[in-house]
Amino acid sequence: MLSIKSIDTYYGEVQALMDVSVEIGEKEIVAIIGSNGAGKSTLMKSIMGLVHPAKGTIEFKGEVISSLNTWDVVKKGVIYIPEGREVFPELSVLENLEMGAYSKKYSAKELKGKLDMAYDLFPRLKERQKQKAGSLSGGEQQMLAIARGLMSDPKLLMCDEPSLGLAPVIVDEMFDTIVRVNQEMKIPIIVVEQNAYMALTISQKAFVMENGRVVQSGDSQELISSPEIKKAYLGG
Repeated sequence: MLSIKSIDTYYGEVQALMDVSVEIGEKEIVAIIGSNGAGKSTLMKSIMGLVHPAKGTIEFKGEVISSLNTWDVVKKGVIYIPEGREVFPELSVLENLEMGAYSKKYSAKELKGKLDMAYDLFPRLKERQKQKAGSLSGGEQQMLAIARGLMSDPKLLMCDEPSLGLAPVIVDEMFDTIVRVNQEMKIPIIVVEQNAYMALTISQKAFVMENGRVVQSGDSQELISSPEIKKAYLGG
């Protein structure tokens, strides 16, 4: 589905990613874990064309997308739920969801079907569909950000720090939803998370990043049992 081969990414003269290779298969949930500043978000931005790798390639469904503009990557079906949610605060919940479908040419019936899907996944959004997004709680804004991404019928969904700033009970609900989206909608998902335990628990495969490099990768259940991973990311 997605193949990242030996990419280097820079911000000006500063190298943020060094020889990073990652692969995501059909129907998988893949976790990208690591401490703050490890390069996880830069990897997501490199995939989305927000920054372009200076070296290496990124292929999506067999097509090289490394040099594409962000809007062209979106048209290919790659959707990014950014860190911090980034909803449109002055627009209503409904308007935010409609913006998620902006790149698609849905009929009125198709658009209604997508909205029904979003409301089925997150019933609270239906209750608050006329409410301004900026007045929602953090958890509700995260629900809206994910639902907005799903409105464009993604072929690959990337969630950047979905648990950031959320209460523990909401975190559990959010990760349950990610699993549901993957299993029911058959959408492969990349989860970038500092909450390593939750990310490893729901994923099939994981990549560990440090200082702009992938330093370890493998089966998530094996990594969660690794003494090195326990010590570095799981608190013992």
